[in-house]
Amino acid sequence: MLTVKQDIPDFVLSSQLDNFIIGADKQVMFTLKKGSSVILQETYTPDSNQEINVLDLFSLMEPYLLSSQLLQFSYSLSASGETAVNKSFIVLLCRHIVPCSADDFVNGYFLTALAGRDKVTSFERTETLYLTTGKLASGGTTIPIMVECVFVNDRNQLLSSTRSLGNVADYGIRSVDVSPSRFTQSGYRLLRYTVLAGARRLTFRVDHGEPETVGLKFRNSFGVLETFYFVGGETVEPELTRSAAYFSGRYRTYHVDEQRKHTASTGFIPQSMYLLADDVARSCEVYLMDSSGDIPVTIIESDTGRNDADDGLFSFTVTYIHASRCQQRMELLPDIFDDSFDDTYN
Repeated sequence: MLTVKQDIPDFVLSSQLDNFIIGADKQVMFTLKKGSSVILQETYTPDSNQEINVLDLFSLMEPYLLSSQLLQFSYSLSASGETAVNKSFIVLLCRHIVPCSADDFVNGYFLTALAGRDKVTSFERTETLYLTTGKLASGGTTIPIMVECVFVNDRNQLLSSTRSLGNVADYGIRSVDVSPSRFTQSGYRLLRYTVLAGARRLTFRVDHGEPETVGLKFRNSFGVLETFYFVGGETVEPELTRSAAYFSGRYRTYHVDEQRKHTASTGFIPQSMYLLADDVARSCEVYLMDSSGDIPVTIIESDTGRNDADDGLFSFTVTYIHASRCQQRMELLPDIFDDSFDDTYN
């Protein structure tokens, strides 16, 4: 008899794709598809317990999820003389072990490693949140996005204000611009704000110190682009490797290979942002945020080690190089005077 002993939920996080167990007393043809494309098609023979274990399904689906983070897959089982079993299911890319169902997670949290924890931000920074319901088709509703802002004035008087950022569709993966510069109040400074989308909530605490920052945009564990700002300073270590040889009796350098190692520090960050620092360090797609555009970089080293010996604050570092062979980046000076400048005395 052909049965499924351990099935795949209708909606599942990729990190929750465990062993797929089939019960059978004869050979079974297993086919895994993405749309009409066959990912895997194999004939399996049951073991002594009349079971077939299909292992590591995530590795088969990951190449598809890297390009589109929410996708529908399907499988079919067939055996001689048995009724075929067919099922479709939706998978969301996720590289975290999540201690709840996929439905509970996406309905309760934004797609970030913060998982509801506070994030420190500052004006002039870009902040984007992503959310999904795990569906690929609309249920005929939308999701309202609200922001609860807390302002403070020069007399330390607080002012609370609730604002709407509109609605987003209830299917696919949706992004919301929640940069602090969007929330202002005359005569007041923004102290903190909480973004609400259904049961999802995330609080941003605004640092008005405005320190120099290195902003990195990275592909997080859910496959969406997120930002992280390093406020603890940056060091640059150019490394030059020279290749030389004799040409016409003269010893000359014919190639210079340069790697400029940039080491950025987070500065002391609260515990709520530890997982986000880890997410940056493990990302395979990282960009340096620059006024001229995002510059691809590659993280080559990181130090995100910590222990729970005390409750102190920790500082982490990552070392990156520009992904381009050209490591030097030219910064152009802006025009100081326009054509109307009076140059009578020149």
